[in-house]
Amino acid sequence: MEVFDEFMEVVRAVRKNCPWDKVQTHESLKPYLVNETNELLEGIDRLKNENDSENLCEELGDVLFQVALHSVIAQEEGLFTIEDVVSGISSKMQFRHPKIFSPEDKEAVKLTWDELKKKEKEQRSKTR
Repeated sequence: MEVFDEFMEVVRAVRKNCPWDKVQTHESLKPYLVNETNELLEGIDRLKNENDSENLCEELGDVLFQVALHSVIAQEEGLFTIEDVVSGISSKMQFRHPKIFSPEDKEAVKLTWDELKKKEKEQRSKTR
């Protein structure tokens, strides 16, 4: 957690102090997210073809920076925080993997990924 907290402080400092980063919006960052995602896909290919794990690690970091920057912008807008993003995906993965996280729930364990996803969406719509 300490490393992640330090990383988020770097992201916040970049957002606050870099003239380019401080004016970016979710919309203006879309092409960069696409670019970084494509570079990540290339990094996966390089891992397979050239055993280049350093490049894959770097590209994953670039995508993580995009996620973190969008989260900082969202926090500035009062929408959500990086903690909300992490908590949300953690809960989602636990829900979608009942064999691992709730094997005692025999009904959930029998459901397919798509059925769990549908059930999750239904539950989410009831709470909104």
